[in-house]
Amino acid sequence: MDKEANLPLIGANVLIKGTAVGTVADLDGKYSLDANANDILQFSYLGMQTKEELVGNRTVINVDLFSDSQKIDEVVVTAMGLERKSKSLTYTTQQVGGGELTRAKDPNMMNALQGKVAGLVITPNSTGAGGSSNILLRGNKSAWGNNQALVVVDGVPMSNPQTSQLAQEYAGRDGGDALSNLNPDDIASMNVLKGASAAALYGSMAANGVIMITTKKGREGATRVEFSSNTMLENILNAPELQGTYGAIKTGDQLSKNSWGEKITGNAPGKDRLSEFFRTGATFTNSVTVNGGTEKTQGFLSYANTSSLGIVPTNDFYRHNISARESFNLFNNRLKVDASLSYITQSGTNRQHGGSYYNPLTGLYIFPANGDFHYYKQNYEVFNPGRNLYAQNWYTSLDDFAANPYWVLNRMKTTEGRERFIGSATANLKITDYLNIQGRLNVDDAKDKYDQKIYATTNEPWSPSNGRYVLENLASRQFYGDIMVNFSKTFNAIWEVNASIGSSFMDTEIVRTALDSDKLNLDQPNMFTPENIKGNGHNKTDNHPRKSLNSVFGTAQLGFKGMVYIDITGRNDWSSALAFTNNVSYFYPSVGLTGLLNEIIPMSDFVNLLKVRGSYSIVGNDVPAYITHPMYSMTRGNLSPNTKAPFLEMKPEKMHSMEFGFDVTLNESRFNMDFTYYKTNNKNQYFEIASPLASGYESYYINAGDLQNSGFEASASYRFDLTEQLSWRTDFNSSYNDNKIVKLDSRLGDGVDLGSGSGLHFKLKEGGSYGDVYGRALVRDENGNVEITEEGNPRLTDSDQNYLGNVNSKWQLGWGNNFTYKDFSLYLLFDGKVGGTTFNLTQSYLDAFGVTQVTADARDQGGVDIGNGKKMDAQRYYETTAGKEKALGEYAYSATNFRLREVSFGYTFRNLLGVSKNLDVSLVGRNLFFIYKDAPNDPDVSLSTHNAWHGVDLFGLPSTRLYGINLKATF
Repeated sequence: MDKEANLPLIGANVLIKGTAVGTVADLDGKYSLDANANDILQFSYLGMQTKEELVGNRTVINVDLFSDSQKIDEVVVTAMGLERKSKSLTYTTQQVGGGELTRAKDPNMMNALQGKVAGLVITPNSTGAGGSSNILLRGNKSAWGNNQALVVVDGVPMSNPQTSQLAQEYAGRDGGDALSNLNPDDIASMNVLKGASAAALYGSMAANGVIMITTKKGREGATRVEFSSNTMLENILNAPELQGTYGAIKTGDQLSKNSWGEKITGNAPGKDRLSEFFRTGATFTNSVTVNGGTEKTQGFLSYANTSSLGIVPTNDFYRHNISARESFNLFNNRLKVDASLSYITQSGTNRQHGGSYYNPLTGLYIFPANGDFHYYKQNYEVFNPGRNLYAQNWYTSLDDFAANPYWVLNRMKTTEGRERFIGSATANLKITDYLNIQGRLNVDDAKDKYDQKIYATTNEPWSPSNGRYVLENLASRQFYGDIMVNFSKTFNAIWEVNASIGSSFMDTEIVRTALDSDKLNLDQPNMFTPENIKGNGHNKTDNHPRKSLNSVFGTAQLGFKGMVYIDITGRNDWSSALAFTNNVSYFYPSVGLTGLLNEIIPMSDFVNLLKVRGSYSIVGNDVPAYITHPMYSMTRGNLSPNTKAPFLEMKPEKMHSMEFGFDVTLNESRFNMDFTYYKTNNKNQYFEIASPLASGYESYYINAGDLQNSGFEASASYRFDLTEQLSWRTDFNSSYNDNKIVKLDSRLGDGVDLGSGSGLHFKLKEGGSYGDVYGRALVRDENGNVEITEEGNPRLTDSDQNYLGNVNSKWQLGWGNNFTYKDFSLYLLFDGKVGGTTFNLTQSYLDAFGVTQVTADARDQGGVDIGNGKKMDAQRYYETTAGKEKALGEYAYSATNFRLREVSFGYTFRNLLGVSKNLDVSLVGRNLFFIYKDAPNDPDVSLSTHNAWHGVDLFGLPSTRLYGINLKATF
């Protein structure tokens, strides 16, 4: 029986321990099995605690199983893969079941965590399937360094090199991230270690928190097969609102670039160009897993494939995942060996470029309503007899801003692929009942290839006259190993001691080779080979960074009568990135204390858990390689001298972190709540500044700065057993983060520019916050009226350093609801953000071209209202205020939004394929609609995972709604 739901567990496994003899429970939860008096029966069910019973003289054995997620004494996986009782933890964690990742699948499984974990912000790039996502816990902490959480798979830090990201306004591609390679059907659970204290044992890699992933493994019992199939369709949710009433000015056969012409009196063939261009996207995911085994050996095998057709024609993505895992229990369970191997291959074409260059959306959006879009779709190229080749065909003269979108898709085509092998082995030797030695080895090898062929007559400066050939290869390899001695014993039923000491190493190597004809041009047009590059057929750029991190660490937990626990950890790292300095070795400790008040003070049985906790830690944040002693590099076939001064006084960033909070569980675990307040100060920030001319270098690095994040996280859940067959579980989470730049070095002058473009500046200033954005704005009088220049134009500020807003929302909210009635289930997830600013540069550019609905409305109304009852000509107003480096303060919108993030309605056909062989069918949806939104763009989609350019829409893909069907069969 499911004790909490008071329902029979249909298909529960009943196994005679140490054998492969067993059975499964029927529709009423009943079973029958021949067993001897000395046999031990194991009762198990996915998501429930396993229970054992000695048969003895009994002929009827009834058992109640409890949900693992509700178990007060449940064991959770913590840093370094160590298992600890949940109630003993001195810091906050939050667990997520593997089913949360597969309910409504996303090609990047990390996006399925949106709205489900307090303090976790997942922001996907607007680049489509296979794109990267930014994973942020408790705010940005490093100005130039890494801010993303560390992902650990089965105790091993995961290599996550990003091939490229957009870092400026014109162009950039999203090379994807390694996390998007994982198969969600292989995931058993996740445990999010939110603070530096929780992740201290991982050292500098984990200063931004850790997402612990535990993958599935084989189980004792008969072979079990699971098959799942998911189909998701994708339509545009949020696109620019374009007008169809005013066209471009026609001169001969040419149309003007912008749409400030007369009102269209007849047909407007270009009005519906968005519906003609975008298609319904579709993603198909199929997965099969096989597992089973005996007491001595258990196996797990899985295969999955994903095929995704994006909303942009020719944008396709394919991935295959194969995983095998075998576990052995040897020498009377004294030696446990676990080995796994995964192979991933993926390929894709025309993943969306951000920015204005190389982007089909710029030409699509600015195309005039009175132009024949369908003609240019069918005739994106025409034969040029003078050059004896097909040339780009477009409604207006070519410039550096926009091209025929179908030329971009077909004659500037990109292809990319990845092959990845991940192999792991773990051995655990039991010395005594309380002492064991464990060792792990892992290798992660990935190879990426990127190819772009740009044909002759593409817009300059995108390409020279004969075309352009780009070929990049990136190979990354990470070796990781650790060895630990673990001690766990209870003395006199009073003192609990859990202690571990160990050592680890990690060696990371990346080899990047890039070939780009660029300004050299091709000798023969449209011949894409290295030998056809003018001047130097081996015009390569080579980059070969390598980094090593060696560590020793230790942790000890002391518990007293199950009432009070104290945690102490220490770790020392030796980083090759700090070579040639006196700080190559650095130590950081943590300490935590928790007290179970319900154990210390007699309380009603209604109170299952009342815990208070607190912790403090100092954790380093490592720096990139070659800052302390910069190297020469090979650029376009030439040796490039180093322009940065060596930084022999370099220190690692040091994060001082504290948190305290409480956990409450009531009414037989029906009600759960936790609250945490935290504060982190990241000191020794490193910055690059200009060098004096006499130094011989262009720039040098300094340690300076103190970035502070403080806030709280709260989550609560309750399970309502409304009837014997109807239940409702509701989960709510909320977080608040306030970032402050406490101090910057005076040598940094007016602050630090993290990135800039199109008139926006992402700057750090003392007293400000990470994510502050500066630019130009309209000048208004005290009554809000727009000031006018002598020429009759709106007045803009002379300075581009006016504060326009901060791209980070301080409040995050999530509310999940799970209803079950008999074999029906309904899941609804709402989430939202409060505060922050999003910048819609797409809207700004399109207003300048006169193609948006707001510009048409202004013309219909006789002009733009500028105050004092006056109106200004719409073209004069928007060409002055909108576009590159104009009044971008007018395009800053509130990022506050609430939406229906995820929905699932399903039914389980029990025993459809035999006893305990079920079929689950569900209708699912993601990102279905906004409940509230102020901005014209989706504030939760970003241009890049770069430290700048968050919260900006610059011709990124429109956000989409997804809906489809899930099938899952168990054999």
